[in-house]
Amino acid sequence: MAPRVYLAVLTVALLAMHCGRLPTDSEVPTPAEWVTGKTVSFKTPDGFTIFAAWFTSNRQTGRRPAVVLIHPYDQNLGIWIPFVPELTDAGYHVLAYDVRGHGRSTFHNEVYFPRSRFQIEDLNRMPLDVEGAVGWLKRRADVDATRIGLLGAALGANIAYVSSGTNANVKTSVVISLVTRLRQDVLLGTDVPNFKPRSILYMASHGDGYSFTSSELLARGTQQPVRVIGYQGTANGLALLDNPVARDEILLWLRTHL
Repeated sequence: MAPRVYLAVLTVALLAMHCGRLPTDSEVPTPAEWVTGKTVSFKTPDGFTIFAAWFTSNRQTGRRPAVVLIHPYDQNLGIWIPFVPELTDAGYHVLAYDVRGHGRSTFHNEVYFPRSRFQIEDLNRMPLDVEGAVGWLKRRADVDATRIGLLGAALGANIAYVSSGTNANVKTSVVISLVTRLRQDVLLGTDVPNFKPRSILYMASHGDGYSFTSSELLARGTQQPVRVIGYQGTANGLALLDNPVARDEILLWLRTHL
């Protein structure tokens, strides 16, 4: 797909999401000819309806591993679209979802419940979105349910981090710019009995507040395999993906551990 056409499609899709209408499959941005995308939804164990986009490559067939993409606070799944072709080209199915309280995922037990109403306990329940995503993936015949990975940025990094220690179906995770300005008891696993995070690649800029030093600290309590990579500068979250070396490191980690 030509860049200009892709940007037009992406704009239509994101406007549809923000206007409260679920985009049709034809509006789901597909940044490459060989990538197909469609809208899907699933329920979390505590009753949130989560909306997502499902991407797969026409170049490959059979059961394949899947990567779940988790966006930062005050964003939606559309922020991941430019990185999707690299993941599908590497052989992965991709499920990008709107975190509860964001995008279209604002209904809890059919009652409108945006993030502006969230309390601390609501934030700590965000990993239940991952449980819903994993359950949806496990029901698909084209997914290798033993090879499900997470990739999260900022708030999404915290969700992936906690999920790595609470969901046995998550094989590995990549966390980018872990949020460290949250209270100590929010999305850091401190509320989870016997919390044991495992198999995580931590990525952060050296100049990004406490993200890098916090990643080093959390890595000490993470079960192998574990690695921390620091980058020069202050890039935060998906801005790190502007660095081709960082993208290559993600793909290498997934290829090795997923």
